[in-house]
Amino acid sequence: MRTSLTVTLCFLVLSALAPRRSAGADGAVLPLPPDDQQETAARLGSGVVGKAVPSKTIDDPSVYFPLREKAQTYQVTTGSKAGSTQVLHVAKKTRPNGRLAWRFELSPSLAAFIGQSPAGDLTMPAVTDTDEGVVVVTTPANPFVLKGMKPGETRSFSQSVSVNYLDAPTERDYSGSLTGTYTYVGTYEVTVPAGVYDAVLLRLKCEGKVGPAHAQDTAYYFLAPGMGVVAMISQEDVEAFWIIHIDTKAGKVLASS
Repeated sequence: MRTSLTVTLCFLVLSALAPRRSAGADGAVLPLPPDDQQETAARLGSGVVGKAVPSKTIDDPSVYFPLREKAQTYQVTTGSKAGSTQVLHVAKKTRPNGRLAWRFELSPSLAAFIGQSPAGDLTMPAVTDTDEGVVVVTTPANPFVLKGMKPGETRSFSQSVSVNYLDAPTERDYSGSLTGTYTYVGTYEVTVPAGVYDAVLLRLKCEGKVGPAHAQDTAYYFLAPGMGVVAMISQEDVEAFWIIHIDTKAGKVLASS
C-alpha cells in the first residue's frame, strides 16, 4: 500500500462522535489558531488561507460537498508530487435496488464511496486503492460532512479499521483502532488558482495503530459551498506512515473546476 490511504484513516475516521468543545453561535468569526496557521502556510503556500470570516452551522452537508458528477483539477503544493496536477472525479453509481452511491476520488488511484443518511449526513463506509489493490473498511461508517456541526465545535471519535488486499479479500492483512478529535475550526477566505472562496475548515487529529507502528497525524480540509474541497492537507502513503512511521503529508489546492 503506497498511495494515499492514510487520508482515509484521518479524513474518514469519524465514528462514535461526541461533543467535546463548546461551539460558537452563527456569525462567529473564529481566528485560525497559530499552530494551524503555521501548518497550512507551510503545506498549502503563503497567502492561500486568509482572514477569518463569519461562520454558520452546517445545516445541509450537500451544500459543502455537492452530490453531482464532476471533474476537478488540483495542484499539488507539497509532498513527493509537488508541482504536479491531479484530475479528481465525483461520480454516481446506481445499485440494483435503485439506491445511489457516490464515488469521490481523493487521488488518481484512491476513491471513497459516499452515502447519505436520512438525516442528511454524508458518510464514507469504505475506500479503495486501485494501484495497490487494497480496500479499507471502517466500522461503523465514517461521517464525512455532518449536519448540525456548529462553528468551533469539536467532537471526539473512536473507530476500528481493517485493510485488506483485493486478491485475498477475506484475509485481514492489517487492522487496528484510531481515536482523536474532529473540529469545525471556522470559515476562512481561501485563495487558490481556481478562485477565492469562503471555505469551512474541518480539522482531524488522530492517533492509533494500524499494523505495528503507533502514529499520530493532523489533516485539514477546506470546503466551499457549491464547490466541495478547495484545499486539503493529508497523508499520501499509508504503508510509510502507519506501518513504517514515515511522514508522507501533502497539500493540494483547487486549480480548476
